[in-house]
Amino acid sequence: MVRDSGEGIDPRDMPHIFKRFYRSPRSNTHQGSGLGLPLARAIVEAHHGTLRVQNEPGSGACFTISLLLSDKIVGKPSGRRHIVPL
Repeated sequence: MVRDSGEGIDPRDMPHIFKRFYRSPRSNTHQGSGLGLPLARAIVEAHHGTLRVQNEPGSGACFTISLLLSDKIVGKPSGRRHIVPL
């Protein structure tokens, strides 16, 4: 889980934050290429996981990565999701 206490994500941007090269037209002070979140999601999904965001405009955002526990690590198939702290 990664949490910040910044301004949060504008609700109008939420449907687009995982699109490659997307940069909010409302954010002219933040730099970036628009690849960070799409790349993170692609890596997590390549490992059969999920990347979710909870957003509170004015209070920040929280990103959570969930991955399946591997039976090779645990010793038996679990099918459970495990939240891995970052």
